[in-house]
Amino acid sequence: MLGHVLKALVVDDEKPARDDLIWMLNGVPEIGEVVEASGGAQALKLLGGTDEVGRFDVVFLDIRMPDLDGLAIARTIDRFEVAPAIVFVTAFDTPASDAFELGVVDYLRKPVAADRLTRAVQRVCAARGSSSGAETDLQSARITVSPVSGTQLVLGPEDVTYLEAKGDYVRVHTESDSYLVRDTLSRLTELWTKHGFFRVHRGFVVQLGLVDEVRSGPNGRSVMVAGVEVPVSRRFARDLTQRLTGRDDD
Repeated sequence: MLGHVLKALVVDDEKPARDDLIWMLNGVPEIGEVVEASGGAQALKLLGGTDEVGRFDVVFLDIRMPDLDGLAIARTIDRFEVAPAIVFVTAFDTPASDAFELGVVDYLRKPVAADRLTRAVQRVCAARGSSSGAETDLQSARITVSPVSGTQLVLGPEDVTYLEAKGDYVRVHTESDSYLVRDTLSRLTELWTKHGFFRVHRGFVVQLGLVDEVRSGPNGRSVMVAGVEVPVSRRFARDLTQRLTGRDDD
């Protein structure tokens, strides 16, 4: 976490959208000052300033605007020697590849939910407080899912509750939805172990920080993860107990 609060710039040509986002940002503890811009030209003027107003930690950037769109602004920011983090905020679907190429930290869909905004701010804090190697590692841990044909959504380990093997695919579960991706459970386990994930069954990997309860019954053990019961096989039971309690369970 950063040792100071973040200074944010909100860029959106629609005032109601700006007002809503600013109101929510003012309720996030990690956010200090919030400055607004009603379009791309004004945003670049603020970003290019040499005084205090020109220094921002994060830019919340609408993509479709009449003068300069968000992608053009992001490309300009990407050339800055010391660049603020970028979070896209839009009602439209944008190819995830654009976000990756520009080093965008997160991508929010309108209307923005307060808890999702808080998570985006936490991502910004983690990225700005990490070494470049750690940032690269976090970026490489993100995966792309397609909730609807022709759209893409970027998920990081912090968005996922558990993983479930489905033949040649993996079902990625979040607190509100699930997505089928063409991948292997072994590869995602290796990718996300350092981010708090643990294999509890041949077909399941869980986010340990979200385990609410360990259960034992006639059919064996299971864990409750974000309100969902996930089976635990005998092979992984002892290691799971050690990870959760720091001791053996004989």
